[in-house]
Amino acid sequence: MKKGISPLVAAVLLIAATMSIAGILAYWASSFMRTQTSSFENQTITSECQYADFKIYGCSYNSTSTSKPVNLILENYRDVLLKDLVAYVYFTNGTITPVSLNETLPKGAIKSFSINNIDTFTKILVKTHCPEITRETACQ
Repeated sequence: MKKGISPLVAAVLLIAATMSIAGILAYWASSFMRTQTSSFENQTITSECQYADFKIYGCSYNSTSTSKPVNLILENYRDVLLKDLVAYVYFTNGTITPVSLNETLPKGAIKSFSINNIDTFTKILVKTHCPEITRETACQ
């Protein structure tokens, strides 16, 4: 009489091996998709940003007003929607304060933005979601 492993033990071993291989493949596939997705997103932003640009059309500062507003007029003269607009205010004491403008600048549009309670600053730098596209002004 030949001896071997029981059919129940063989079934359990086959199921354990199958589940282990499935787990390894699932981990590999998820990490592969994560790297491919982030690579694609970076390519999309980079290719989109090469066609993006804007200029500071105008800037005014009212130091006599109680709210001390800085009014910026930005012009997006390209065909790319500019998002995540942030104005970095450089103060005379050396500090820099980022102020989110909480809006987008549509393609081909001229739009006004106001920043309140600004006092004794030297310049303002405006950045977008495209890291290489920044503009600065020293409005008076």
